[in-house]
Amino acid sequence: MRAYLFYLIVPALSLVACSNQSGLTTEEANYAATADSTGFSKDMTALNSPSRKRVRTADVRCRVKNVYQAATALERAVNAMNGIIVTSTLENSFGRQQDVPYAGDSLKRVQLYTPTAALTLRVPAAGLDSVVRTLTAMASFIDYRTLKEEDKTLTYLSNALRNEREPEAVFTGKQLDTSLAEARYNDAHAEAAIDRKIANLAILDDVNYATFTVQLLQPEMADVQIVVNPDRVIRAGFGTELATALRNGMDICRNVVLFFLQLWPFLLLLAAAWWGYRKMKFTRTA
Repeated sequence: MRAYLFYLIVPALSLVACSNQSGLTTEEANYAATADSTGFSKDMTALNSPSRKRVRTADVRCRVKNVYQAATALERAVNAMNGIIVTSTLENSFGRQQDVPYAGDSLKRVQLYTPTAALTLRVPAAGLDSVVRTLTAMASFIDYRTLKEEDKTLTYLSNALRNEREPEAVFTGKQLDTSLAEARYNDAHAEAAIDRKIANLAILDDVNYATFTVQLLQPEMADVQIVVNPDRVIRAGFGTELATALRNGMDICRNVVLFFLQLWPFLLLLAAAWWGYRKMKFTRTA
């Protein structure tokens, strides 16, 4: 009975798998098939063979005269060659701030800042050198420039050959203890194959589109603003300050009188000592 059920389940699973694959369009299916392709048209022994899966990247940090203009020029160049602007961030790095007198009721506030930009660009691999030259032509100082080309042919072939070796492996219950373990094993195998296909598609994407990372900065600038002097704004009028000064003076006088009144025992002892000293002095003189 168990064997009979197995012969019914396996075709059903195959039918479901086929129906899932049929959900892809022809273009999507052809694109997915390239992940398992090992039919290279060129000689793989040549290091510069077009069939090799070479991934190009570039990383540049430089100083320009105007960060905004340089970033805009790069974005236009990438869009012109049908590239992608992954990220483009412009921000200011603030430095020292100082307030100096400007007028009776205002201050001149000087804020130092450094404009910076960070861009991640995806450009066709053939146009990477052109974009790099566009940036270096605008740079007044290059902190560093890194061009990298990584060959991922062997990784691509490893994934493709492993998928071609077992395109749709199905293991019977004779090889595994239970049907549940069999289903789990087949699911894990299918997921691993999908992961290898996705990894190869990512390699193909990186081969066709190079990644260009850019960091831009420009010389420190000063932002000058005329702001209100808070000390002048919150200060009271002359009449109010005069009345406050008189009231504070009266408070001081009152506090002094009360302070000395609190010392009357010491003043009394001091007067008694003085009287005794004078009396003894007159007695000795007589």
